[in-house]
Formats: sequence, C-alpha cells, structure tokens
Amino acid sequence: MSFYQNILSITLFVCGLTDLLRVFRLGGITALGILTLILAPTTWVLVFIRSKMPKVVLVASWLVLFVIFALIDWLWHYSTLILVTTIQNLSLYIAFVGFVVLSTIQSNRTFDLPKYISQSFPTAIKISVGLYGLSLLINGPGASLIMGPRSFALFAIIGIAWCLAAWRYRLPGGLLWASFTIMAIALSFSRTALLIALILFPLSQISLKSLKGWVRMGLTVALIATVAYLAFTYVEPIRSRFTAVGDNATVGGVQINTSGRNVAWPVAYASAMESPWIGKGPSSVGIVLGERVGPAFIHPHNDYLRIFHDYGLIGLTFWLLGYSQLIIKTWQNWQWADQYDRANAHVHLAAFLALVAVSLSMISDNVIVYIFSMAPLGILVGASLGSGSCRKKMIKSTSKLSLVSDSLEQVAVKS
Repeated sequence: MSFYQNILSITLFVCGLTDLLRVFRLGGITALGILTLILAPTTWVLVFIRSKMPKVVLVASWLVLFVIFALIDWLWHYSTLILVTTIQNLSLYIAFVGFVVLSTIQSNRTFDLPKYISQSFPTAIKISVGLYGLSLLINGPGASLIMGPRSFALFAIIGIAWCLAAWRYRLPGGLLWASFTIMAIALSFSRTALLIALILFPLSQISLKSLKGWVRMGLTVALIATVAYLAFTYVEPIRSRFTAVGDNATVGGVQINTSGRNVAWPVAYASAMESPWIGKGPSSVGIVLGERVGPAFIHPHNDYLRIFHDYGLIGLTFWLLGYSQLIIKTWQNWQWADQYDRANAHVHLAAFLALVAVSLSMISDNVIVYIFSMAPLGILVGASLGSGSCRKKMIKSTSKLSLVSDSLEQVAVKS
C-alpha cells in the first residue's frame, strides 16, 4: 500500500479501539484528544500536496463552507470560549471533512477498490467487535473493561453498516459479522445504537424494483420487530436500560429513560435562541450546560442542537446541506452500482447506511464529537465518492467501446 493508504489504514485500526486510548494522557488532554488534534491538520496537508483533485470532491463543498464558517465563528467569539476545548471541537469537524476529501482523492486514482477499504476497514470492525466481545465474556453485559460500551456502540453502528452491505451482496462473513455486531451492541446496553442497528437491517435489504425485493424487506422487518419485542419484553437488563434509569417520559403508556435530555435540551435551545443566526461559538453549548444544568452534563445529547447553538442557523444550514449531499450522492452511487457494478455496490450501500446511522444517532447522542466515529465515516464516504466516480467513467467508456466494436463487426459482416 502507498503512504496515503497506510495513513488511512492506521487511522481505521486506531478508531476501531474507540476510547481505549483515553487511558493515556498528556497533561489535561487524553490520547484520543491528541489524536484528533493531529489528524485534523494532517488530512488537509495530505490533500493539498496532491497535484490533482477529481471534480467529485466538489460534493463536499457545503461541508468545507461549514468548516470555514466555524473557524470564522470561533474568531468572532474567541474571548468567551475555552481554548483547548474549542480547538478539539473544531478539529473534529476539520478531520471529518478532510477524511472525506482525502479518501475521495485516493480512491479515485485506481479502478480497483483501495485496500484500506477492502481489507483494513473490515478488519478494524472485526477487531473492535472481538475486543468488546472479550469484555462481555469477562465482565458480562454492559462491560467496560477494554472500551466503553457507549463508545463501542457509536463505532459499531458504522461497522454494522459495512457488514449489512456485505451480507446484501453475498460477501463472505457478512451476515455472521452483522449478527455478532448487533448482539454486541445489544449487550452494550446502548439504546440509540441498538435502535439504529435494527433500522439498518431492513434498510440494507431495500429493493423496490421487484416483488421479491418487497417480500424480502417485509420479512426482514417482521423478523427484526419480533426479535426486538421479545428482547424488550423478556430480557430484563435491556428493558431496564430503556425504562428504569434516569429521567423518564411516557410514550404509549411505557416509561422511557431520557437520561437528562428533557432537562438539557430546553436549556440549550433557550441559550441558542439568544444568538440564533451565528450561534455562540464552537463548544459553547458545553459551557452553558455546565453552568445551568451541572458539570456532569456538558454535552447536549443532540448534535443538531449542538450545531445550532454553536454555529447558529447559518452553520446548521451549511451542515445539513453538506451532509444531505453526501447521502444523496452515496444513494445515487449505490443505485447505479447495483445495476452496473455489483462488485463494488457494497461500498456505496455501506456508506449510505453509515450516513443514515450517524444522522439518526445525532438526534439523541454526541457522535459528532468522537473521532473514532467520524474519521471512519469520512473515509468510507470518501471511498464511495472517489471509487464510484472512477469506476462509473471506466465502465461507461468500456460499454461505449463495446458498442462501437459490435457496430463495426456488424458492418463488416454485411459488407
């Protein structure tokens, strides 16, 4: 593998360890924070020393504008923010967009899928699931011996996107590792991640072009709904995780644990409305929650609310436009590859599912501030964009040459 592919592969392996790196510290910053600070500028240095960029990188234009606006917003609110926290917060956005662009450029260079995606990414997923599975065997459900259960789950929702796509296209081990991953997520007691994984299962099987596709998706939905109902009804630790801990709200007669969100969200929203257009600056929501809710609650557990508070409607608009563009493009790549390039279709489906998973997680979690989630997402999405663009051009060119050749042969036969 090239130097660039090695960097991307190492990043994936390290991210598969999730928050294991937190045990190492340099002063007041964890090794995970240091990794974020290193990766943010590194990605863009590697991007800019490339002599040529494919046009497909323009798909990330809105997200680049978001990063630029975030930097300007930081300078505007500089005096009111905590320097180290702010830089770490900005570095995550910069790294995510940087990985999208870098992976797009790298995967666009060859027709074959780069090894950092075809080999390193699935290996990182298996290592992560294996390590957390070991924790479960030693300490039981909800184990945090090697890595935090919630941190593992936030990486695993991207991992299961890959496994489900591999299953859809009959790649070896796809269903097996999808099953292992969802079991590990369930036993981590991460409610958000479990619900997202259950949604991804039928979504990965969607095929609206035939009756067989509808039937397959329907059966998958029925199976997942049955398993989820039985687990919620008869597995007491899972039911307790959803209902018995923290603040509760009643939904359909069932108490649902909100873990303080019903307190933090109104506070964060009220603060955001004090500066609705440009927000209060990067990481400012943590300062507000720490002061008004308590030092134990420094994240809003809703990343859309976080972006709105920190960067206002302007920043939120840039983010939504950019992220939506990625979802649309990976969907289009998947639909095209499903018909003309099935050997590579799993990459596009995995990228699409991972984007959907993270967008859902952002509703009630803080996935956007974790490098072990956002870096793999950026690398996977970039692989879909770059590889899809390259292979589409070559396949179309080959098809045209084949048609011309066939036409010439027919003319020769007639003459």
